[in-house]
Amino acid sequence: MEQFEFILVVLACVGLSSVLDHVVEKVSLPVLQVILGLAASVLVPGVREARVESELFLVLFIAPLLFNETREVDPRRLWQSRADILSLAVGLVVASVLAVGYVLHWLVPSIPLAAAFALGGALGPTDAAAVTALKSSVNLSDRQTTLLSGESLINDASGVVAFQFAVAAAVTGSFSLAGAAGTFLVLFVGGIVLGAALGAVVSAVIRLLEDLGLEDVTSHALYELMAPFLVYLVAEALHVSGILAVVAAGIVMAASRPRFHSTFEARRSLVSGSLWSVVSFLINGTVFVLLGMQLPHVAAPGLADGLVPAQVLGVILAVAATSMLCRLLWVYALEVAHRRRGGSLCGRSGSALHDALVTTVAGAKGAVTLSIVLTLPATVAGGAPFAGRDLLVTLAAGVILVTLLAADAALPRLAPQPADDGSRERERRRATMAVLEGTAAELARMLEEEPDADHAPAVRFVLDRYQMRMAAERLSDADVAEANRAVEREEFRRQARTLNQLHARHLRTRSEQDWKEHVRWLRFVRHLVGYQGRMEGVVPRGRALGAAAATLVRHSALAARPDDHAGEEEFARVFGQACIYAIELEYASLDYFDEVIAVGDEARAKAARIRRETHEQLLRSLWSWLNYGRDVPVDSNEAYALPYNLLTHEFAPRFGEHLAKAREYARDMDATALRIELDVIARLQAEGRVSRRVAGELREDVYLLQMSEE
Repeated sequence: MEQFEFILVVLACVGLSSVLDHVVEKVSLPVLQVILGLAASVLVPGVREARVESELFLVLFIAPLLFNETREVDPRRLWQSRADILSLAVGLVVASVLAVGYVLHWLVPSIPLAAAFALGGALGPTDAAAVTALKSSVNLSDRQTTLLSGESLINDASGVVAFQFAVAAAVTGSFSLAGAAGTFLVLFVGGIVLGAALGAVVSAVIRLLEDLGLEDVTSHALYELMAPFLVYLVAEALHVSGILAVVAAGIVMAASRPRFHSTFEARRSLVSGSLWSVVSFLINGTVFVLLGMQLPHVAAPGLADGLVPAQVLGVILAVAATSMLCRLLWVYALEVAHRRRGGSLCGRSGSALHDALVTTVAGAKGAVTLSIVLTLPATVAGGAPFAGRDLLVTLAAGVILVTLLAADAALPRLAPQPADDGSRERERRRATMAVLEGTAAELARMLEEEPDADHAPAVRFVLDRYQMRMAAERLSDADVAEANRAVEREEFRRQARTLNQLHARHLRTRSEQDWKEHVRWLRFVRHLVGYQGRMEGVVPRGRALGAAAATLVRHSALAARPDDHAGEEEFARVFGQACIYAIELEYASLDYFDEVIAVGDEARAKAARIRRETHEQLLRSLWSWLNYGRDVPVDSNEAYALPYNLLTHEFAPRFGEHLAKAREYARDMDATALRIELDVIARLQAEGRVSRRVAGELREDVYLLQMSEE
């Protein structure tokens, strides 16, 4: 039960970090997760004592992380940069292991040299995902992105292998360079060959199942999720590198993935991408939260043979500086060598030192480093405690935090994103508006040509939603957004005041209980025409909308079963009166908008005009409900005089039939509207009004909506 509670605490921290990431502007997501982990370790009893099994940690976190990274890389670019990637992922790791090991052993002699080398191996891997998660805008070249991605794939394996050799030496007390070289070759080459073979086998099995019709989208996602764990376990059982096997299998499976030739393949890719996005976020977040939970060990009394926190902090900074300096010198040497041949390692136009510094800072440590170091054994051969294990974990956590903070602070200054004049966002907004307007115009034409068709009620519902979307797009412009907030606040007050007047008028002829029933339906009516957010809150919440919807379903059936005349009349009275009250609230808004437009404040007047157009459409829909099946124009209010008097008027609209048809054709009209959107996008692109890139983005949004409708 304690482990389950610990898991819940970790997941809660990861979930909260995703919320805070939208609120905190200048702190990267990994740093937020570390802070939340630190807070949890301080505030939640027992968190610091919780541990994850070391063997489980390696396969549970590293294998899926590396497999997911292979899905994002371009195999062709990796192959083109293979020499530089291998130099960074193998040569630099070996150099870093030696440099960090000797420096740490010199600073803390109580830590054996082999154990110090183990920390160097754990600090070998870089975390490209941690850098891409930075909130600040960072401008890395395509070449740097390829190098960092490829390096992070292979140096994870080389770091793990170096770590395992060092741990074995520390545990057994013996080390043979010749034996280690031979074993390394077997692990390295064997892992790659076995992983590639297993990746080909898994891909072939998946294709066979697909050809036999035994695979669907869900099962394919499950196969992909299981693949890294199976490959890792098989490789470890055969005594080759499970890490390299996972990387090789992932690259082979990514390279053998066919181009889309069917909707099934497209849907499968979308589901797979969404699944791995969630899995990757959870794993990365979990490891960074666990990192934060390790930080209180720095201040633990008697830590590391009596080292005080200040000494531990000094060692952390020294180890981090050694690791980064080693990386800077290596990258700088490669950059200089490339420039002498007329090329560039980093693909940037700055000085060699500047470009090398950017690539160095971008190589922050992250989830894999902590995953590796937590697998340190608790004892050595003979049962004695592993010397300095707690300090090594603390040092690794500290170095990760230092490199993350350095990247968070330095990269936006070293490689700032070019100033954006907002042209791309404006292009996307203009294109979106053109598509929405074209779709709404086509829906309005359908309604005008067949106002009495069975699908007309559903068309009106869909048209209302498009009107609300268009208004939201227009009101999101920077030059009108602030003015719109002021207009909305006053509109809220006007509608609330009108609602109070309606309440008082209602009580002249009806009871308070009857008013509460009308309020429930009034809120539901406003929800149907598209009210959301603050303005939806004008009408207070009564009983849940679900109860109103259930009642609505029952009364919609009256069109097919009109034997309950009393129930039909009561429903018509209450629902019709709610529509009338909704109309009166709309007129209150229109009167206010006219006042704003007459005053002459340009920004507020623009916001009021946009909102007025939307409310006029909502009014037409509300009147169409009241006048359904009657010989009255849809946009006319001649059928009922306002204010409506319950004592002198009777309701006889065909609400049940109207709403039954709206529900019957709702899904068909939603699908029709999305098809119209695609046609409008194609037409705008053919006319040159929308670029190919923006048209592709808009189509992708429509495809997602279409899939959600299935």
